[in-house]
Amino acid sequence: MKMRLVVAAIELAGGPTLARAYCVGADKTLPNFDPAYYSVSHEFERSRYVIEGRVLREVWIGDDGKPRPLKPPFQAGHSRPWGFDPYMGAYYDVQVTKIFRGRPTAVVRLFSQNSTARFWLDVGQAYVMFVSDGDFDGPIGKSLTIDTCGNSRSLSGSVTSLGQLQSLLNGARQ
Repeated sequence: MKMRLVVAAIELAGGPTLARAYCVGADKTLPNFDPAYYSVSHEFERSRYVIEGRVLREVWIGDDGKPRPLKPPFQAGHSRPWGFDPYMGAYYDVQVTKIFRGRPTAVVRLFSQNSTARFWLDVGQAYVMFVSDGDFDGPIGKSLTIDTCGNSRSLSGSVTSLGQLQSLLNGARQ
């Protein structure tokens, strides 16, 4: 909810919209700037899990924190909620098919907050995911999530990341 208010304030002020996520470590004007922050090796180290997985289910959550069926129309004619629609976000249940880091359960549940910078996962599709702990407004609270600025991608779009992950794993075994 706080994020929606920030986005609304920026848009009302005539400033640029948050069409993409604020990327921690990527802002050259801040003291925590690190040009390598979103490298595969850095994201690998700070992720709780790095997995390959297939999305089994998408469950949209209303502002009350309970599952809520999607009811169009949505903001700006989008096919799914996009920032200002009355949903907190979506949970995605992901079947883990390969583990690069950590010890996840066979199915992990990820939360994607409903904002214009959210990540989208499609049911039935396979992805490489760098999973971390997120802290969201109540009633969601703490949940596993994916950094929208990071290296999580569809499996077909992850050739570079997969190669770098394999190199990291091979280096760790030596």
